[in-house]
Amino acid sequence: MLVIEQYGVKLKRLSQKDIERVRRWRNQSEIANYMEYRNYITPEAQKEWFKTVNNKYNYYFIIEFEGKKVGVINAKNYLSEQGFGEGGIFIGDKNYINSFAAVFATLCLLNFMFITLKLCEKSRARILITNKKAIHYNRLIGYKLLPNQENVYNQLYELTLDDYLTCGAKLNKAAAILNNDDSALTYSGTICEENDEKINQLLLSESL
Repeated sequence: MLVIEQYGVKLKRLSQKDIERVRRWRNQSEIANYMEYRNYITPEAQKEWFKTVNNKYNYYFIIEFEGKKVGVINAKNYLSEQGFGEGGIFIGDKNYINSFAAVFATLCLLNFMFITLKLCEKSRARILITNKKAIHYNRLIGYKLLPNQENVYNQLYELTLDDYLTCGAKLNKAAAILNNDDSALTYSGTICEENDEKINQLLLSESL
């Protein structure tokens, strides 16, 4: 299991024991209505989905904040030859929708992927054109709408490392202040075939 921590959030790689919790969250209308796929997800379908993403190309994490499991964040469809993956996030616990959980989790994952791991130099995200809150949120981080996406319903945005270093610097500074200037990022985990080789190398270097 891979675990990343920063700014008071803990990101734990999704495991079999949490997929039913994620399924319940994902089926909530408040979340499903902002997803391109809106059909009801059955337990069987969730198990099959997990089989397709539990690998070195997809990284789904449970977000833990204030000692509670509150949502999911991911970097999926990563291919080293393309140099980017596709990000996504949702808060499943309604009590934490307006908390800092989503912002801190996003910064934590991007800092790990971009800066600590140096796994890629771009991140992409698909956002429904009607999801104005998510569009505003991602633009603050530095995501920009890609060309020819203006009239697409499920729009594709891209965040470059350079844009993140500019926009993310302000957000990381604010996050550190809100956490009493504690901005240290830590990680732990076990070496396994479900990890990209760079992740395994990073974990191995920590164990030496």
